[in-house]
Amino acid sequence: MNKITTALLGLLTLLCVSCRSTKQEQSNDSGYDFIASLFHPSETDTTSIFYTLKNPDGTVYCNIGYSDEEGFSDSLLSEKIFIYFPDSEIYAFFCKKPEEGKPIEVRVGNEWKILERAPCIHIDSTSKYLQDYMFSPLGPQNEPFDIDFYPNPKADPAKKITLMQDSFGMKDFFVREIQGEWMKIQECINYGEWMKLQECINYGPLYAEDAIVDEGGWEKISKLSKKNPIYWIRWRKGDQILTPQTGFYFKYGC
Repeated sequence: MNKITTALLGLLTLLCVSCRSTKQEQSNDSGYDFIASLFHPSETDTTSIFYTLKNPDGTVYCNIGYSDEEGFSDSLLSEKIFIYFPDSEIYAFFCKKPEEGKPIEVRVGNEWKILERAPCIHIDSTSKYLQDYMFSPLGPQNEPFDIDFYPNPKADPAKKITLMQDSFGMKDFFVREIQGEWMKIQECINYGEWMKLQECINYGPLYAEDAIVDEGGWEKISKLSKKNPIYWIRWRKGDQILTPQTGFYFKYGC
């Protein structure tokens, strides 16, 4: 009898530990660790609405896409999702960790909406997603950025670093890593050094409107930037995003 009781108590303990572990994992999902990006499902069908975003109760919140009759029908998303470029059909939502067989929970403002899974929806960790972008904060030439830079992911006023925008107004940073609310960035080679690379990287004039640097080109630029300073910035504070979409540009497109 004692052996049975001991076994049952052991099983109960394991169940309790498993339950606490599951709850802890769920509570650790900030809703900012993953990004769902939407793509057009067909190169031939470019005029129809192609996604529907729903409220948790199943009612339609908005349609995402373009139609000849309504034009762009997703204005409810403006300034409420991380990346919103409807003219280019580029949308990126923060989302909860995906679960197999279940729809995707995406953040719109401070609310959660439901997006049915589709092959043309890509989900990446926020860190991996942002490594396809350059961080290029806006700021007047030769003036300090309105951003607090630190040598490590901690807001220590005594260690705060002030950086200046360059004389071209084009200081760029590689996104190297995301740790919670902090982003690790590394300064890219400056515009003058970029210009010297045109002959050894075959992608046309840099910073031209139609210039697209390919993956190999970016690898060379990244390698040449490896000795440059590394900083940490706070990219969000709770639900407040401190680095808006205007501070990023996609490395492989215009």
